[in-house]
Amino acid sequence: MKKKYNIIILNNSTQKNYSLSINKFSFYILVSALILFLIFSIFGLFRFISPHAKQVDYNLMQTYKKETNNLFELVNLDSVIANSTTVKKYLNLTPNHRPVEGIVTRGLSENNKNHNGIDIAATANSPVLSAQEGMVVFANLLNDYGNTIIIAHPNSYYTVYSHLEKAIVNERDYILAKQIIGYVGQTGNSNGPHLHFEIWKNNHILDPRDFIKEYELKDVSIKEYK
Repeated sequence: MKKKYNIIILNNSTQKNYSLSINKFSFYILVSALILFLIFSIFGLFRFISPHAKQVDYNLMQTYKKETNNLFELVNLDSVIANSTTVKKYLNLTPNHRPVEGIVTRGLSENNKNHNGIDIAATANSPVLSAQEGMVVFANLLNDYGNTIIIAHPNSYYTVYSHLEKAIVNERDYILAKQIIGYVGQTGNSNGPHLHFEIWKNNHILDPRDFIKEYELKDVSIKEYK
């Protein structure tokens, strides 16, 4: 005969009692569930008191976004900038972090081939990092570019990362500088694993080698004339 446990609940007001009979296995399941609940509750309380470093960074980014949304409503912007080190910091941000380690094999085209960025030869599945903090505005397939991520940064900069093996961020994600966003691949129209990387300011095409000096030094591309 299986051993059973009786749980009795007494009601002092009505002098009634209620009993619940469970077997040994169900009793262990109930006790285990209670222990897990207590562990997760304690862990959650600990994280509330002492948040993870990444969570602290995320909270700072969210605060910054709220500040910048209200910034342009202020009449005297110069005085705000002069007295806010936080605002000054973000006004100086540019996409100047190297997204991947490699060698530049092709630069911007000066002919009608419309090559708006640089190609960086890199090891397949190497991590691709964000050139600066910002919000992901596109993360999907893009014609010949294959798997592509586009990030909007402070100060009207945009960066484009193409031919990825895969992206690990989603649209509307707010990410940090040098955060891994995907991996090098050769999706789309590509002859080998590399990262196609572009920098824009509003609708103006910029040369990433002007922002990331390492790519200027590790450049074996041949200039394409008209």
